[in-house]
Amino acid sequence: MEKKAITAVYSAAHFLVDLSCAFLILRYAYNGQSENILLYNFCAFALQMPIGILLDRFGGGHRMASLGCGLILISYFTAFGSLFTPAAVLSGVGNALFHAGGGVYVLDKFEDSSALGIFVSPGAIGLYLGTLWANGGEISCVFPMLAMAVSAAVIFAAPYIFKSDSRSGEPASEFFTTKTDSRAVFAAILFFTVVIIRSFGGFALQLEWKTTASAAFAAVLAAAMGKALGGFASDCFGKKSAAAVSLCGAALLYLLSDKMIFGLAAVLLFNMSMPMTLRGAADIFRGGRGFSFGLLTFALFLGFLPVYLWDSQAQISRGIMCILCIASAAMLLTGFLIMGRKKNSDG
Repeated sequence: MEKKAITAVYSAAHFLVDLSCAFLILRYAYNGQSENILLYNFCAFALQMPIGILLDRFGGGHRMASLGCGLILISYFTAFGSLFTPAAVLSGVGNALFHAGGGVYVLDKFEDSSALGIFVSPGAIGLYLGTLWANGGEISCVFPMLAMAVSAAVIFAAPYIFKSDSRSGEPASEFFTTKTDSRAVFAAILFFTVVIIRSFGGFALQLEWKTTASAAFAAVLAAAMGKALGGFASDCFGKKSAAAVSLCGAALLYLLSDKMIFGLAAVLLFNMSMPMTLRGAADIFRGGRGFSFGLLTFALFLGFLPVYLWDSQAQISRGIMCILCIASAAMLLTGFLIMGRKKNSDG
């Protein structure tokens, strides 16, 4: 019961962290300097891998996550002092610390994918609302600042409040002494590539009907629901079946995505692979859960880069998106098959 309670705390904090960061960056730290958005995204996503390695080596996941919320709070005061670039960096580092700490906790405490789906899904909603409120929404900065202060305190105290094992995220030094099989490394590369494709496709495909705030919010909800449902589908029907059905279904529906109902269904199915790839990578790098989580968030950053650098030139058609979905399905299935054969050969 305590594991589920702390996972709920991390999931709620995930919503608040992404909301607070988006609000800060777009309301204050952007200030006409697009490089601040790039800096934020680099720190928030690319730094999770080295942070994850530190967690694998030294532990302290819940303390790391709590510190992340505290840094985001500090970044607000930095922005108020017109130090916009340092504010972007601090909030990005804080975001990375929270995600790595929370991700390691969920990966350590649960062997299934459903908990992962629940943890990662609220972030998209928080990001959207933070962006919406930053762009003219009537909301005071007091709310996100208070949210970060409360989140930092609750996350730090949660293992003691719920009498959970506070050693989650403690050192797993076998990761640094165990050689990973070359077949498993190839599977990890496939998962890494799938995440790059998911990130790039999500940014690069422009859905014609996303012209109103309500339509955009519906797409965000579909993405969040897809991430949550992907974990449950993986646990109920198996990773291979869930990956094949969701991504092949997304491929078909993206061809029809000029209609809103089909587009929403495609977005939902496309995002179902997120907890599958996270769990797959974590199963490969046993004892290196922080590294595996950070590795795939680095892939998210790589998928974002082409759209940031080339903007409209990086946009893709519905047909290309269909091909990317099929390629992702093939890579995921190959990766899971490799892992299954390796497990059988290991006895």
